[in-house]
Amino acid sequence: VEELFAAMQQSVEADPQLKSKFNACVEFHVDDQSITLDVSTNPKTTPDLVVTTSLATLQQILNKKLTPQQAFMQGKLKIKGNMGLAMKLTLVVNATRKVLVQKNDNAMRSKL
Repeated sequence: VEELFAAMQQSVEADPQLKSKFNACVEFHVDDQSITLDVSTNPKTTPDLVVTTSLATLQQILNKKLTPQQAFMQGKLKIKGNMGLAMKLTLVVNATRKVLVQKNDNAMRSKL
């Protein structure tokens, strides 16, 4: 889970446009862990959005087996807070997917 959220933080920090579009603090509750992703211009003490899901669902979303919207409609993803911001979460997921793919490609190349 930590690697996943490190990639998420890295993806947002690496893209100034994404950071300015997203500009929020999100608290994730994944299984029994809580992780805060704060990419706001002014650090916040309370999250703008709280996302609750399982690691399995998060992996399905990142592997394109499930969209965040489908997960929400199926009750596998719960959201509290700014729903407009929740819609922008897809941008962060897509950027995270790119970072994870790049890391996997680099790991494979280093083994060759």
